[in-house]
Amino acid sequence: MFDSIMKELFLQAQDWESETLMPLKKGKRYELKVTYKATFKACPHCHKSKFHKHGTMPRKVQLTEYLGFPCFLIIAIQRYKCCFCGKVSTPELPESLVSKGTKDSVLLKKEIILKLKSKQSISEAARDLKVSPYSFYRLLNQMPTKDHFSFLPEVLCIDEFKATGDCKGKMAFIAMDGQTHKLVSLLDDRRLEHLVTYFLKFPRQVRLKVKMLVMDMNANYGALIKRCFPNAQLVTDRFHVVQQLTRAFNQLRVQEMKQFDTHSPQYRHLKYYWNYLLKNFDDCSENRFYSRSLRQWTSSHDLVLQLKAYTPVLDEAWEVLQAALTAFRKHDDQKFFEIIDELKEELLPETFVKKFQFLASKKASIRLALHTPYSNGCVEGMNNKIKALKRVAFGFRRFSNFKKRIILMN
Repeated sequence: MFDSIMKELFLQAQDWESETLMPLKKGKRYELKVTYKATFKACPHCHKSKFHKHGTMPRKVQLTEYLGFPCFLIIAIQRYKCCFCGKVSTPELPESLVSKGTKDSVLLKKEIILKLKSKQSISEAARDLKVSPYSFYRLLNQMPTKDHFSFLPEVLCIDEFKATGDCKGKMAFIAMDGQTHKLVSLLDDRRLEHLVTYFLKFPRQVRLKVKMLVMDMNANYGALIKRCFPNAQLVTDRFHVVQQLTRAFNQLRVQEMKQFDTHSPQYRHLKYYWNYLLKNFDDCSENRFYSRSLRQWTSSHDLVLQLKAYTPVLDEAWEVLQAALTAFRKHDDQKFFEIIDELKEELLPETFVKKFQFLASKKASIRLALHTPYSNGCVEGMNNKIKALKRVAFGFRRFSNFKKRIILMN
């Protein structure tokens, strides 16, 4: 086993001597005894080159787990006494094996870093590696957290996420490169004044390089362009546009559904088959299946026609939704905004019309979204990873540790 360790860490074979080939079990752990007998070229004190052996000094280094138990390297470091000055010196162990003043080997630290990159709690990862959780926190504390204010990407994607209780604001802020999908910054406050203060720390020449700011329809973030990024254009994320359309229709569907008795078939059908109304009608299949709720054979195509015909308002709203989504899918911004401008409150409820007309106030940013390939997909995917990490770790107490885990995961 030690031969493979020497090959992996590039240790000099002539400096080591192993008593056994494999670790020996002692209680609830394994031990591998070796001797480190590297010599000095010259005395560190008098610089003479004549020594004689003067006993050994023990050193215990923890390796990665072995057969489900912790494994330790018990090293007897050969000490040398200078024949001229009489001073006793002990050679330092190679940095490729273990750092000075620590007990965790480099191999173990590599395993710890791999665990920190995964979506796993520190306590569970510590049990897997047979080490203390403090070994993980010692490595986390060594990570630098200082931001570098020398680079900003041309496409900056921003969003917020729920972080820890010690955050200054209720939500934390995340920014990523829209082209390389690399993490740019993580802040514990998403409020506008804090963001402006942070981004103004970047030199003006760096901030002028930002050409596009991709975000959801949060009005506060739009003010960042005027105050921090003069050359940037606002791009509304396409997902949030579609979400605005479908939410407006879903709220209308619930209102229309509640007009029927809760025991009526119309109420039951609109409640259980709502997702069919949101599908692209051209993608609806005509393959028939048996529906227990309808008590008949039907297809996705026929089911949508049946559901939307329950009320005239639902029928009209479904036609508007399908036309808007089709134009948006084809990147036809002119047709998309024509549909919104032609909406009339005489045929549709006021709340439904206002939710559609709200998109007209974002006309310029939505047009850019339809004609550029950039979106907030990388940030939304990172937010999902963050939520998964937070869930499996049973939450985090300090934002600094949470931030380091996110950086490692990215």
